[in-house]
Amino acid sequence: MSSKYNIISFNGDYIQRLDLNISLDNRGFRYGDGLFETMHANGLEVQFLLEHIKRIIKGAKILKIILPSNFTFEYLSEHINGLLNRCKLYQGARVRIYIVRQEGGLYIPKSNSADVTIEASYLSKGPYELNADGLVVGVFKDTPRVKLPFGEFKSLNALPFVLAGVYASENKFNDVLLVDNNGFIVEATSSNLFCVNNKEVYTPALNTGCVNGIMRAKVIEISNSLGFKVIEKDNITEDNLLEMDELFLTNAVSGIKWVAGLNNRRYYKRYSMKILQELNRVAFSSSLG
Repeated sequence: MSSKYNIISFNGDYIQRLDLNISLDNRGFRYGDGLFETMHANGLEVQFLLEHIKRIIKGAKILKIILPSNFTFEYLSEHINGLLNRCKLYQGARVRIYIVRQEGGLYIPKSNSADVTIEASYLSKGPYELNADGLVVGVFKDTPRVKLPFGEFKSLNALPFVLAGVYASENKFNDVLLVDNNGFIVEATSSNLFCVNNKEVYTPALNTGCVNGIMRAKVIEISNSLGFKVIEKDNITEDNLLEMDELFLTNAVSGIKWVAGLNNRRYYKRYSMKILQELNRVAFSSSLG
């Protein structure tokens, strides 16, 4: 990693990454006691920052973690801007905020206050671009995605996704889809799933336990505005996906990635391209002038 990206923010101070000392008592390390949020930035502006902050606040409340008083849109917008400037990340950047309960205690914490760490790293693009080569995905059934009260957020408890990633690597998939205890499709390892058939757009409903993605919400809004009928379902099966015209994955960093293949089925990218074009207009209108 280039040295210019080694500046991070810890509890409001800009420091060198190497100066961040994480002890064995760190509760993120010991218990996965925290959450994180990953965002896309372009031209020193974070796309959909307000929505990301609201999700962190809601997640911290559920985890009973107390955020600092300056955890506001105004402060974070300025502070992240300062971090991107220091890292000289003026085009595409990935910004990640970690919220970890402060160290101390065993399963019963000594404090519920949060440590807040922010890092930024280089992305090879500014506005979202559709992947040139479609993804080939599989379905991971070994570790079902269990619905939990904090499941709609990105918690530091990520073992189901890690095991899914290992399975994808072992089987030479670009990504895999996770299922619930009934075998219904929930999401991918780091993305929400959408599928299209005859101008109807389907996505797993939030009651499946999928992450309540910021990009998921934006794609639903955009699909509605383009005249698609959006249907949120809690019983999408692998067989259903094989009957679709298109599959694509969404997250805040990549935007939209189209899927070319599942099993022996091959898919197009016509609708995903159309939705991506509108997404770029919505997300980058100010930074692109």
